[in-house]
Amino acid sequence: MDSIKKVCICRSIKAGTIMAAIEEGSLSFEALKRKIGVGTGNCRAKRCRPKIEERIKDHKATTSVGED
Repeated sequence: MDSIKKVCICRSIKAGTIMAAIEEGSLSFEALKRKIGVGTGNCRAKRCRPKIEERIKDHKATTSVGED
C-alpha cells in the first residue's frame, strides 16, 4: 500500500499522486513542485525531497528515460 503513504507530509501528498505525476512526465523535483506542490510546505522539502528524488531516479532507471 505504498501509494497511500504520505511522502510530502507538510502538504499531505501521497506516493500515488507523486508517481502519477512522474509517469505523466514530471521528471524532476522542480517539475513536481510546479505540478502538484511538493516541497512547498513548512519544512521546504527537507523531509520529502530525498525520497521524491529517489522515486524519480528509480522511474528513470526502469523506463530508460533520459534527463529533461
